[in-house]
Amino acid sequence: MSIERPDDVRLVCLDWGGVLLRICRSWEEACIASGLPLPEAPVAETVRRARRALSESYQCGRLSCEAYFASVADLSPGYSAADIERLHDAYLIAEYDGAIELAQELAGHDRFASGLLSNTNHRHWLRRSEFTAAAMLEHQLASHLQGMAKPDEGFYRALESASGCLGAQIAFFDDLPANVQAARSLGWQAVLIDHDGDTIAQVRSALAGVL
Repeated sequence: MSIERPDDVRLVCLDWGGVLLRICRSWEEACIASGLPLPEAPVAETVRRARRALSESYQCGRLSCEAYFASVADLSPGYSAADIERLHDAYLIAEYDGAIELAQELAGHDRFASGLLSNTNHRHWLRRSEFTAAAMLEHQLASHLQGMAKPDEGFYRALESASGCLGAQIAFFDDLPANVQAARSLGWQAVLIDHDGDTIAQVRSALAGVL
C-alpha cells in the first residue's frame, strides 16, 4: 500500500518495535533469547490476561519497572523478579536492516518532519541510544511518558499537538491493525507493516511518492 496523497505529507511517523526494531513477540521467544527456561506447564489464559493488564499499566507509566517485574514474577511460578527483568531486556533484539539509513533520510528531509509514536516503557525507552534509528527522529512520543498508549485517540492527538500536523499531513507506519485503524479514523495516511517481512522496504515502498 502506498501513501495516497503524498503531496499532503508534512510528518512521517513510525512505530518503534515491529517497524524500526525487531522485538520478541511472545514470552517463549523472550525466554529463548534471554537463556531462561521455558514455562514448565501451559500458562492459563487468566494468567495471560493478568500479565497483559500489568503490561498495559506499565506502558502507560502507572507501574515502576521494579513493581512490574515483581508483579509479573508473582504470576509466574519458577521465575524471580530478576528473571523477569532479564526476560524483559531480551525483548529488544536488533534494528531491522536499513533502519538507520531510513531514519537518517527522514530526519534530514527538508519538506517534512519525522516522528516516533511508541507503546513502550521506561526501561526500554532508556535504551534508545543502543538502537540509534529511533533516536534520530524529531518528534518522539512514548506511551509511558504520555500516560496513554495506542490505540487511544489521545496518544495520536498528542503527536498532532507536538508536531503541528493533522490528518492527511501525517504518514504513519505501525505493525498492529488496531493502531493503524485508529490513525486512519483521524484522517492520517496510515500503513500496516508486516513485522515478519522487510519492514524498511515496506516503508520505503509506501513513501515512494514522498521521499
